[in-house]
Amino acid sequence: MRNICKNHFLFPILVVIIQLLTSSIACTQPGEILDGYIKQGLENNLALKQKELNLAMSLQALKEANGLFYPSAELNAQYMLAAGGRTIELPVGDMLNGVYSSLNGILESMGQPGDFPQIANEKIEFLPNGYHDTKIRVITPLVNAEIYYNRKIRKEMISSTQAEVNVYKRELVKDIKTAYFRYLQAEKVVDAYTSALELVLEARRVIQKLVENQMAGPEKLYRIDAELSQVRAQLTKAKNESNTAAAYFNFLLNQPLQNPVSTDSMLMDAGQRLTVYNPSPDHQGREELVQLNSALKLTDYDYRMKRSYLLPTISNITDIGYQGYSYSFERDQQYIMNTINLTWPVFNGFRNRSKVAQAKIESDILRNRIEETEQQIELQCRVAEDNLEASVKAEDANRSSLISSKEYYKVVSKQYAVGQKSLLDLLDARNQLTSSQINYTVSHFEALIRLAELERTNASYNLSLFNN
Repeated sequence: MRNICKNHFLFPILVVIIQLLTSSIACTQPGEILDGYIKQGLENNLALKQKELNLAMSLQALKEANGLFYPSAELNAQYMLAAGGRTIELPVGDMLNGVYSSLNGILESMGQPGDFPQIANEKIEFLPNGYHDTKIRVITPLVNAEIYYNRKIRKEMISSTQAEVNVYKRELVKDIKTAYFRYLQAEKVVDAYTSALELVLEARRVIQKLVENQMAGPEKLYRIDAELSQVRAQLTKAKNESNTAAAYFNFLLNQPLQNPVSTDSMLMDAGQRLTVYNPSPDHQGREELVQLNSALKLTDYDYRMKRSYLLPTISNITDIGYQGYSYSFERDQQYIMNTINLTWPVFNGFRNRSKVAQAKIESDILRNRIEETEQQIELQCRVAEDNLEASVKAEDANRSSLISSKEYYKVVSKQYAVGQKSLLDLLDARNQLTSSQINYTVSHFEALIRLAELERTNASYNLSLFNN
């Protein structure tokens, strides 16, 4: 897939210049505090631990699949007690007694003793009584396509599960960064309203002196008190939002919600330059595509395994043990038997053909899904890039507005002090300054959030820094 995330613009973030080079993507290198929080989140997140356990399970499943290639040995022991059941009459007495009598007569006529006995007819039971068969059976697979492809499937499942873990990690990193930026944003809004409160309190002190000296009417004091109440209400709301942002951030880190959150000074430093680096030339590194490609390989192996019904299954079976009556292990009861077993399905109602066709259709579905996902990633990247560019331009405009608002407030404050501006002009200048501070703060951290979203879209965050 072609590289659709090339950037050709320069932009500042919090008076920070990020140069986006041709064929490159900007990616923030956070300070040590945010780095530590990301590491803590990756280590403590319960859902991530569960996915890592699934990965460990896949590794054990591969070992199990490898074990199918080795011979298996088992001890089998049988001891049978029986009574009754079917029998067979064997008239050995009727067949041999006449012969034995004739032989004895011949021997006696020659002056020798006749030692041939008279025997009774035999009755043999089909169910043996007091019979045992104790053996060790060793089974060695010789030709078995199913266990061959089963190992390949298990091995590919590890890649798929690892990709799933990395997908969650990247999403978690983005969520942690976003939550942290939201917290810093809320803290800066609190600072803006705190600064506004100080300005209003100072204005009230001045007006109070003017009223006391009968240089101004009490209506100005009422007006400034109303403004003071409004600023305090806004400050309370901002503090509540800051506490909520901190609680959500702690929730992502799986730590107590009331834990204090440290501020990463790098993200607040206007003179800090963020790093630019070259990403991979395309998006094949996205774990979503890795996962889908692994799934495609899995279906391909499953397709081949289902086609392996055309091949026979051959195994070697060796039995070593004892057979005989009464549970004893005598030398004359020893035996060894080796068997070559071949299984080759001839006909099963065309079920194998249907299974092969299903596997082929599943592969086609996955190929279409991969193509669709590539298009979605391309769209995500373009949207993320456009959002970042818009946020950066908004931040640049808000910074210029903030500089102008500061100068305007200074001028109005001096003019108000000498009676050239009214109280309404002063309050309007103060509101404009506070609004500009908040807008700039919001746009700055929105740009950082958009940058984190672009980083997530490009899968450019270096997860190897935190992999065990």
